[in-house]
Amino acid sequence: MIELSRNNKALLQSFNKGYRVDKDGLLISPRELVLKQKLNNKGYKYFGVKYLGKVVQVMIHRLQAYQKYGDAMFKSGIVCRHLNNIAIDNSIDNIAIGTQSENMMDLPKEVRVRLASNPKHNHLEMLKDYYENGLSYGGLMDKYDIKSKGTISNIVTKSLAYQKYIEDKSNILTL
Repeated sequence: MIELSRNNKALLQSFNKGYRVDKDGLLISPRELVLKQKLNNKGYKYFGVKYLGKVVQVMIHRLQAYQKYGDAMFKSGIVCRHLNNIAIDNSIDNIAIGTQSENMMDLPKEVRVRLASNPKHNHLEMLKDYYENGLSYGGLMDKYDIKSKGTISNIVTKSLAYQKYIEDKSNILTL
């Protein structure tokens, strides 16, 4: 078990006081009243509790995950996941725990690719430099100031830019 953060300690305090999240994702007070929830700047619902004299945000999805998985959610490398990628949906069937990699795999492929792409470089230009201008991986690394040969390899062989480049070449050849 890792040392718990202030937010996780506040979550445990809230749970021990009787705060719960119902199966539909609504926050229930110890007096069994549905409580108002706020949205943070990332779109996640939370409520505030006083912990050691300061108001701390307790994320509703994390409280739901604690109710479902207990202390397992505090293990190193474990994150709380929204299976449908809707941050405000804290229903019990939508909340799971897993690794960050699993969390990313919950995203649709096109979103993962967009998030993983490096907007600093024009991949199509890099592909033209490689296939048409004969630049080697090392040449591409130098020209675009990229330190990893693996990054170049991914751009050249696995990126959506590569697929688009091949499609464009095919369309030109068939005209």
